[in-house]
Amino acid sequence: MKFSDFKNNAELLAHFGLSVQNGDFIDLDKIKYLTLPKFVKQDIDFSLANRGNTDMEFYACEALIFPILKEVWKRNPKTKVFSHPQIKYEDLVLVPDYVVTPRDRTGTNTFQKPLLITVEAKNDDFELGWSDAYKQLIVASYLNQNNEIPIYAIVSIGKAWEFGKLDRKIIYRHPSTVGLDNPNKLLGILDFIFADCVKTAEKFDMF
Repeated sequence: MKFSDFKNNAELLAHFGLSVQNGDFIDLDKIKYLTLPKFVKQDIDFSLANRGNTDMEFYACEALIFPILKEVWKRNPKTKVFSHPQIKYEDLVLVPDYVVTPRDRTGTNTFQKPLLITVEAKNDDFELGWSDAYKQLIVASYLNQNNEIPIYAIVSIGKAWEFGKLDRKIIYRHPSTVGLDNPNKLLGILDFIFADCVKTAEKFDMF
């Protein structure tokens, strides 16, 4: 069966033996809040105030999502963020908005095993964004060639962010949504995720 043959998420997930569960896989009460630099906060506020009615997903990616990811990336230099890379499996070619991998051993910045995928939800539709994320998580797992390697997922509409994680046969979706109205909390969650990706890379000898 090809990816294009699946009629809905239930068929897709059942075919790959996966299930989705809501779960607090990140204890938000234990997250250390981080201060978003003032210049980044000012740039994001400017972007929010000047977003046009026809500015859709690319605007959110470039003006709202990537500036936050970049600040966390700076704090976790053993990671590498790739923008809109192609990932492939059988007949399916997907383009996640951003993928976080370990920084490769050679220093050539080549694409390594994905540990986090980020999806901008088109038309501000979180469920549509998660539908894309499920496919991307499945393809990322096949690229890793080891389903014991956990892979995080972020689905965002720019102003609001949701978090998930593929762990073996379960895709966990955190019940909480965190937004740019609480940037220090959002930055702390993302820093926790990036740091955990580094721990995974160390555990599976990716550096």
